[in-house]
Amino acid sequence: MKQNYLGLNASSLPLSIYLCFLIFLTGCGSCNPPIPPNPPVISDLTPGPISNRLVARIYFDASVSMQGFVVPNSTQYKNILRPLESVITSGWKSGKTEFFSFGENVQKINRDKYLSVSSEDFYVEWRTYIQKIFEYEQQLVRDRIGISNTSQDSLDVDTPSNDTNDSTEENHMVVIVTDLFQDRRDVNLLVSQLKEKYIKNGLEVGLLGLRSEFDGKVYNLGTAPILYRSTPGNPETFRPFYLLVIGKHADIAHYFDRLMANGFSDANTVIFSRYLVSPLVSFADVEDSNIDPDNLNIKIINSDYSQDTRLKQYEIVRSSDPAKISAKLKYVPLPHVMFFDADPFEVSIIAKCSDENETKIRKAQECMEVTSKLKKNDNGNDELNVNFSLDSQSLSDNTVYLYEVALLPGIDSYRTPDWCSGWDMGTARDGSRTLNLVNFVSGLTETTAREHNTEIAQFYFYIKKR
Repeated sequence: MKQNYLGLNASSLPLSIYLCFLIFLTGCGSCNPPIPPNPPVISDLTPGPISNRLVARIYFDASVSMQGFVVPNSTQYKNILRPLESVITSGWKSGKTEFFSFGENVQKINRDKYLSVSSEDFYVEWRTYIQKIFEYEQQLVRDRIGISNTSQDSLDVDTPSNDTNDSTEENHMVVIVTDLFQDRRDVNLLVSQLKEKYIKNGLEVGLLGLRSEFDGKVYNLGTAPILYRSTPGNPETFRPFYLLVIGKHADIAHYFDRLMANGFSDANTVIFSRYLVSPLVSFADVEDSNIDPDNLNIKIINSDYSQDTRLKQYEIVRSSDPAKISAKLKYVPLPHVMFFDADPFEVSIIAKCSDENETKIRKAQECMEVTSKLKKNDNGNDELNVNFSLDSQSLSDNTVYLYEVALLPGIDSYRTPDWCSGWDMGTARDGSRTLNLVNFVSGLTETTAREHNTEIAQFYFYIKKR
């Protein structure tokens, strides 16, 4: 009997081991390593380099309202006519220019005619339609690629790439020289056309303003023209004129920089663009010491989730109190860009987990709080302080979450530059001011901001909950 008993126990041993192992696996799900979500594709949102090959098409407003800029012997307007071309040929590896006049229609002009732009006889048009330039530009594109007038608008513009700078690729920039004197209806139409034909197709719009000596008549007021003469030597009485520039952000900024460096440092500028900072603020410059030293609930881990330095990886050690991450980051605004109030930035939070459970994701997003403040550091440089607080008790155990956090100016935080407000005519008939300038600039600013929803910072990090 004893031998039979021992034999029965021996024969049932493999089954017992299997059952114990099965119980161990089912009862210890937390022992399985959590599967992280796929790492994000992180792009470099920068304006990129200037074009290698650039053709600048320069359009001169030939209306009689512009005549007063060339009547005095020497004016800022006359002085900039040559640099409009020379900074293109000297500032780009392969840069060339073409010249046009516009009024009721657009005409290409030769070099001799271009040299006569400083003469009164050039300005004979009684009406100017900037939209005619857009129609002309569209026809140039159609002619070049051989399509009919019925082709869709998306083929009507040249859209440069910011990802490559192929030396064989020729990019274009449109420069419109005008006093921007338009009624409210014209302003709304101009903003709408710039949006539909250029901004939505990946191009930027820039505006450079200068004040110049003036002696002449200002038309397009709907009533009798204004007779206006500036006071010699008093820039506050000079009349503004503008360069409305359409093209690639890097080319526009380089054009403005070169003009200002060639004797026009008093110019005022703004570029209506998706790019506000460079580089985009991220975790790339953050060191491990940026974790709150008094916070023992989170630690940095090194895993193979991602090797991108802009993506950090953390583990929740305990969830009794919120886990906190703080970072002090460089903030480098681009020159010429749109004006906005920095505080507070709007926050966009996207959370992901490998099983794509909607409840988990919603809770993960709700338990993350982000605050930021832009200030000057001890060296006088701009610094962005960002604090992340995670109430991790709401997170599921044995899970890895991926957070994508973006900071961006709110639509209502954008502001018209002070110089635009100072140069706007308002309700007064003042020849030293521009009609509807604020409406034009604010309209373009809002249109650009809504179209691109521009971000100034992007943060990516994995959070592992034990």
